Amino acid sequence: TENSPDVKPYTQETNTEWINVELPPELKTIQTLLKLALDERYTILRKNGIKLAEQQSLSALLRIRQFVLNQNRRSAKPLFTAIRIHYALNILEAHGVTPFLKFCERAKAKKGVGVKDLFEIDPNFTRAIHLANEAQSKGIEHSKIPKLKEIIESVPGKALIFTSYRDSVDLIYKKLTELGISAGILIGKAGDTGLKQKKQIETVQNFRDGVFQVLVATRVGEEGLDIAEVNQVIFYDNVPSSVRFIQRRGRTGRKDTGKLVVLIAKNTIDETYYWIGKRKMSAAKSMGDKMTKVLEKNQEIESQKTGLDAFI
Repeated sequence: TENSPDVKPYTQETNTEWINVELPPELKTIQTLLKLALDERYTILRKNGIKLAEQQSLSALLRIRQFVLNQNRRSAKPLFTAIRIHYALNILEAHGVTPFLKFCERAKAKKGVGVKDLFEIDPNFTRAIHLANEAQSKGIEHSKIPKLKEIIESVPGKALIFTSYRDSVDLIYKKLTELGISAGILIGKAGDTGLKQKKQIETVQNFRDGVFQVLVATRVGEEGLDIAEVNQVIFYDNVPSSVRFIQRRGRTGRKDTGKLVVLIAKNTIDETYYWIGKRKMSAAKSMGDKMTKVLEKNQEIESQKTGLDAFI
């Protein structure tokens, strides 16, 4: 971790600020509809004998896929539909309307078990998509967007925005540009819209040179590329991984005191990831402290041996 004795001398303090935002009313309505659609699938799965915890969990559903395919085939349709709804809900809650709609477009195009029912028949899900399209036509995306402008303008200098979702990168870039903030994009190489390595390096260099003030990046910006020192790092979405959290945070506070801002939409997956991440960070710190003590003890033993050897 950044508090390790071998790392600490090379970093400065990073001030972390967690900023809560409320989902716009339109998104709350869509969220409710998606949760209703999800509840229906959970009810069916439980009736089919699938043991699920009271707390709805995407990871729990992903873990039982093979079991369902091998031993409980009648649960395949509600299971895979529930997984799709979970993904859609998480994207809506953390990233906003356009990323949600783009995810739905891709999911619908892929076909698969339960897709037709979900996108054409399910009253809650189809209503959610209808309302999302309405919100998009009114320019409603996510309350994180206006908050970004406020955060960026509060600290002079360069800012690095991390988001886990590529559609979200496009949205943030578009909205920042509309707000008059100069920005660039850094994404991975995969897919038709991906950035090849040469373009990635060029983008990073432009950011270093001050061609634009803000760099919006996916996880490709967390490691590997030598991104210049930034004045603040903003997590547009939260990550439940302690390693990724530290890598993201490590992009600021190398030379001077840096600022880290984490945006959290209330009553969403952001909050869930916050608590998961907090537990993991605490566990990682505890493990790091234990390892440091062991190393210090070993060094002490070695030095004692060396001292004794001098008299033999």
